[in-house]
Amino acid sequence: MRNERLTGLMRPHGSARPTLPLWLAGVLTAVVLGFGALTVYENYNNALREGEARAVSSAHVVAAHMEWMMEASDLALRRIEAAISGRPIDSSTELILDLERAVGELPVGFEYAILDQDGQTRFSSAPDNTLPNHAERAYFKRLKEGEALTFSRLLDNEQAGKPAFIIARRIGSGSDFLGVASITIPNDNLDRFWSSMNLGPNSTISVIRDDGWLVARRPLALKPINLSTTEWYPLTREKASGFHHNPVSQIDGFARIVAFWKVQDWPLIALAAIERQEVLDQFWRNLFGDALFVVPMMAILVGASFWIYALLYRTAARNEQLEQAAERNRFLLREIHHRVKNNLQAVLALVRLQRLPQEVRDDMARRISAMIAVHEQIYNTDQFEEIEVAPYATRLISDIASGYDMPVKLDLDLAPIALDRDLALPLGMIINEVVSNAFKYAFAGRSEGKLSVRLFQDAGMLKLVIRDDGPGIAEDARTTGMGTKLISSFVRQLGGQSEIHNDRGAVFTLTVPTTEEAAEAA
Repeated sequence: MRNERLTGLMRPHGSARPTLPLWLAGVLTAVVLGFGALTVYENYNNALREGEARAVSSAHVVAAHMEWMMEASDLALRRIEAAISGRPIDSSTELILDLERAVGELPVGFEYAILDQDGQTRFSSAPDNTLPNHAERAYFKRLKEGEALTFSRLLDNEQAGKPAFIIARRIGSGSDFLGVASITIPNDNLDRFWSSMNLGPNSTISVIRDDGWLVARRPLALKPINLSTTEWYPLTREKASGFHHNPVSQIDGFARIVAFWKVQDWPLIALAAIERQEVLDQFWRNLFGDALFVVPMMAILVGASFWIYALLYRTAARNEQLEQAAERNRFLLREIHHRVKNNLQAVLALVRLQRLPQEVRDDMARRISAMIAVHEQIYNTDQFEEIEVAPYATRLISDIASGYDMPVKLDLDLAPIALDRDLALPLGMIINEVVSNAFKYAFAGRSEGKLSVRLFQDAGMLKLVIRDDGPGIAEDARTTGMGTKLISSFVRQLGGQSEIHNDRGAVFTLTVPTTEEAAEAA
């Protein structure tokens, strides 16, 4: 506060903090986070799309496997029908031998059997030698009623705790129903096939009838299941293949991507269901790996932003201190020049009070006024190193003209030239002496006159030309007199050269070098 009272400067409270780095860091962070979010979103969707494609591909493989099994089973059933060849179905040794020769080798785990028209099993290749009656089973009833080929549901033929499904063919034509030939396919046949697909521990493969009933599944379902009520089942009525994101499995509650593929030429649909979490596990692993790289980079970015902010803040604080110091110096220089001007005005007032000849007193007053004008020009424009000569010279000439009150036309052509302050004062004093002499001697007793002043630069030289239209200057007056001596002194101070001659009036020419040598000479 004391410094503020002394200098008149108000010091700002607190430094202006450079917020641009923080804004840039914030924008960059937002852009990186936005790009990262878009990348994560896109990778998430890509992972799901890959899971969908994998599920559909797996369903296609299951369908192809089931097509092969159905064709092999149907071929065996047709051979059984051909071996029976209209004979009554019984347990005779001849019929059994014919059946064994007709069937040949079936895939591992497959068992065949023949049933008579009452549903009684007459022969089975199953090792337990049990011959149950299937008269009440749904598949037998459908065949007895006229269907040529049918499939049982899963668990419809559970024997000795071994889940399976049956493909059965009607023997006989029209109303002549002789019995049924069947092949039992164990559910664990899918186990061996599923292990080769590497779908994941919670993924499943299944086969359903076209009415929605489950025929086979890995892992095993514990009860018969009708899947026609699921959200994805209607899609099987519209397309041969497709997929659906099932949020909750009807069998075990897992969320899976369910893909289906219809088995060609058979009323069966193959399913492959991949758990969503298994699909996304690789996505999360990739995301974690990326985060191990991105998060430290983001931390480095934020840390670098705050470090740059601290550097810029300290720089801004130092710049503010320098600006305050520079402003204080400018204020002090203004004050100095203002006080010099006031002191010169006081001297001017004292000169005017002295009992001196009027002409001497006026000459001294004009010379002091020329010095006052320099300091006034400095503190009014805050140009402490250089001074614009044109406005300074214009004021000097106008003040002298107004002091003489003569009808003189002024023709001023002053180029915008800035000079060192040490050169401006001698130049102003020269202009003051030459113009004053013109008014005293060239225009005295005349009703009109013309004074022209040109200031310009040419080839690194400053040139001043002052011309009047008076009677000219006498030869003996060019080297005598106080004004002439002052002009010579100021010209030497400027390191220049001057010349005065007559050409339809007096012509004064000053040439001053504008290089550093001129300033050193001054």
